[in-house]
Amino acid sequence: MRSIVTIVFGFFVGLVLASLDHILPPASYESGPTKWVVVFVDWVAPPMAGILVAGALIYAQRARRLHAAERAAAEVLAERLAGTERRQAIWVVAAAVAHDMKNPLHNAQLLVEEISEEVNPEARAQLLFRLRDNVQRATERLAELSRAGQRQADTVDQKVDLSNTLEELRERLKPTVLATRSALEIDCPRGLAVRGDAHALRSAVENVAANALEALQDRGMGGKLALRAQARGDIVELLVQDDGPGIPMDLKERLFAPFSSGHNGTGLGLAIARALARAGGGDLDCTESGPGRTTFRFIFQAG
Repeated sequence: MRSIVTIVFGFFVGLVLASLDHILPPASYESGPTKWVVVFVDWVAPPMAGILVAGALIYAQRARRLHAAERAAAEVLAERLAGTERRQAIWVVAAAVAHDMKNPLHNAQLLVEEISEEVNPEARAQLLFRLRDNVQRATERLAELSRAGQRQADTVDQKVDLSNTLEELRERLKPTVLATRSALEIDCPRGLAVRGDAHALRSAVENVAANALEALQDRGMGGKLALRAQARGDIVELLVQDDGPGIPMDLKERLFAPFSSGHNGTGLGLAIARALARAGGGDLDCTESGPGRTTFRFIFQAG
C-alpha cells in the first residue's frame, strides 16, 4: 500500500513539474534558474515517467505472485487443519463412546463377580437380571450417540417424569453405591415433569453422579450423594451434591472442557452432561466446590 502511494505521489509531482511552462508566466522561464528547471524537467520527466510505469507494473506482478503464494499456502494450511480436525473428531467420538460404555461395563464387571460368588439361586437370578439391565444400558448409550445429530426441537417437546427418571438412576447407580459403601439420597416431588429426551436427561445426570461417586471413592469408602429437585416457576432445578474432597483448583477453570479430568477417566463426563442438558434447552454448572461439599446444578424446562 505504501508503494502505491509513493508511485501516485511521484506521478503527480512529475505532472506538476512538466506543466511549469504552462503554469508560470513566459517571462519567468525564458532566463534564470526557472529556465534550467524547465529544461531539466523536459529531459528528465519522460524517462522518470517510464521508470514509474515500469515500477508500477513490476510491483503489480510481484503482488499477484505474492497473493498466489499466500493463497496456495492458505489452502495447504486449511487442508492440514481439516485433516487434524477430522482426526480430533474421530478421537472425541471414540472417547465419548468409551466414556459412555464405562459405567455400565464397570457395573457389569461387579455383577459378574457377585454372580460367581453367589450360591443362592434366587439371588443369582436377581443378579443376572441386573446384569442384563446393564447390557441394555450399553446398547441404549450407543443408540443415544446415533441420535446425537437430532434437532433440538425433536426432543424439547417431549415430557419426562423426573421422579421416575431419578428412581431408574438409583437402580443404575446401585452397584457403584454398594461398592463404594456410599449413601444415595433422592428428593424429588412425585409427578415433577421436565421437557427433553428421557435417555439424554438420564445420561447427563448419571455422568455427574458417577463423577461424584468417583470423588467419594478417591477420598475413601463412605460418603453421601444427594439428588434434590424442585420447581422454580417455568424451570426445574436439580442439584447433585456430594460431601467429597471437592474439585482441585487447577481443574475448576476447565471443568467442562473435554478431556479434563481429575481422575483416570476420559474427562468427558461433565462435557457430555452439559452438552446433553443444553441440547434439551437446559444447562449445567458448578455452583460450589470445597472440602465436604460440591454442588452441580441442572436447569431444565418445566414440563
